[in-house]
Amino acid sequence: MARSPVRLVHASNLHLERPLYGLSEVPQHLRELVRDAPLRAAEAVFETALTEAADAVLLSGDVIDPLRAGPRAVVFLVEQFKRLEMRGIPVFWAGGAVDPPDVWPRATPLPENVTVFPIGRIEEHDVVRDGKVVCRVQGVSLGSDGQVNMSGFHRDAHDIFTVGVAYATSDSAGKEGDRVDYMALGGRKRRATVDAEPGIAHYPGTPQGRCPAEAGPSGCTVVQVDEEGTTKTRFVSTDVVRFVEETLEFTASTTVDQLRARLRERHDKLRQKTKDVDQLVAWNLRGAGPLIGKLRPEGLCDELLHDLQKHDGRQSPACWSYTVRCLDPFELPQELLDQETILGDLLRQIEVFRRNEAVMLDIRGAVPKPLAHPAASDIGEINSHAEKVELLDRAAKLGIALMAE
Repeated sequence: MARSPVRLVHASNLHLERPLYGLSEVPQHLRELVRDAPLRAAEAVFETALTEAADAVLLSGDVIDPLRAGPRAVVFLVEQFKRLEMRGIPVFWAGGAVDPPDVWPRATPLPENVTVFPIGRIEEHDVVRDGKVVCRVQGVSLGSDGQVNMSGFHRDAHDIFTVGVAYATSDSAGKEGDRVDYMALGGRKRRATVDAEPGIAHYPGTPQGRCPAEAGPSGCTVVQVDEEGTTKTRFVSTDVVRFVEETLEFTASTTVDQLRARLRERHDKLRQKTKDVDQLVAWNLRGAGPLIGKLRPEGLCDELLHDLQKHDGRQSPACWSYTVRCLDPFELPQELLDQETILGDLLRQIEVFRRNEAVMLDIRGAVPKPLAHPAASDIGEINSHAEKVELLDRAAKLGIALMAE
């Protein structure tokens, strides 16, 4: 029997209470954009539902923590729900880690088109178009124990397309989509389809990357079902600010001027490649030769960064560089290692610490007390050999710059 075609918009991890972070500074002309990015990305999700004439919107958790978000974000979300209500689009919301049903402020009632699933039991609702049920939506919110019992999810006995909505799943890997036709999951920052048959289980990721670790496009998912019951998912980007990582390689013969020119050239190509979104760019430099010794913070890295920022200026959309760093280890010059000088002593000691993986550094005692903020308590911790080597490389470059250049 032919099914009615269905179109859904699936989103999760809107985190309207969580700003962008991980930047040491934001230029004045981008501050408003960075501040409003989570709300603007969420608005793009709801705009997608309107543009696609969706039959329903599925929100699988971590939409908003009202206690941390403040009135502005709460009012914003209600306004978006009302936009959908005016077009007859229902919203099905399964609470996650930050948005259990009981945290929503009672003084701000949700519109009638919004269904918030309860904790501990699965509810089922019909999605009706032109007087006909086109799909059934089942859902449950995350419990206080962080668990979701999936045993109550089930396909419709009359072959109506069935959707499940939950923040997490208790099913084993590869079986997350076995119970329904489409399992709308949440709680992951990156988009992923974890099961494809007999049903699809999908995480849409977050609509807006929040930090450098969440580089790349972010958005929501459009779920389209045809008359034969074939389900397809389509990514729609909604981010208004995108963290980007670019790697540029250089050779031993590359000069500073050549490196600067190549960075500018890659910067311009990156802007042309993505014209519809503002970008925050981290540049990773890899190579060999004498330039590695100069590529350090407060040195050539900062010079190249300031040049890129000046090159970008206030263009719109922005392609703003926020860091330039060298990823290759610094090979200490043998002629400096052999010197009977203070610099030679320093470099030899650095070499001992760097090559001996069993020796860890503990510089917490060197951190000034009292700390300006509790969040700085771990600033002196070194948790891996890689972190130790990076710190020692920076110390070696700084020592050479201060005592030899």
